[in-house]
Amino acid sequence: DEQHVRELFGDRVADLRANTGVLTVDGFGSAEELRDYFKARYGPTIAVYKYIGGDPERVGALDLELVELAGRFERPGRDFALEWEYLLVTARVTT
Repeated sequence: DEQHVRELFGDRVADLRANTGVLTVDGFGSAEELRDYFKARYGPTIAVYKYIGGDPERVGALDLELVELAGRFERPGRDFALEWEYLLVTARVTT
């Protein structure tokens, strides 16, 4: 949030603005497809799976949690789509 940005840059921050928006994620056919994409292509998710790779129980639990997470953000309607809120912070930093 804005306060954290101000703490990071201190007195050098000017013209700080924070806006929220919504990103519609609709390129996947299901929550499982989304999970598999992140599992194969998103660095932090890949790292976690690599870390727990030797423990099938933990891998299965993470698989389930990612599908459930996608389900919590699913937009109502016929086609699978998610609505993800984001925060965009912009600031001018003086040197």
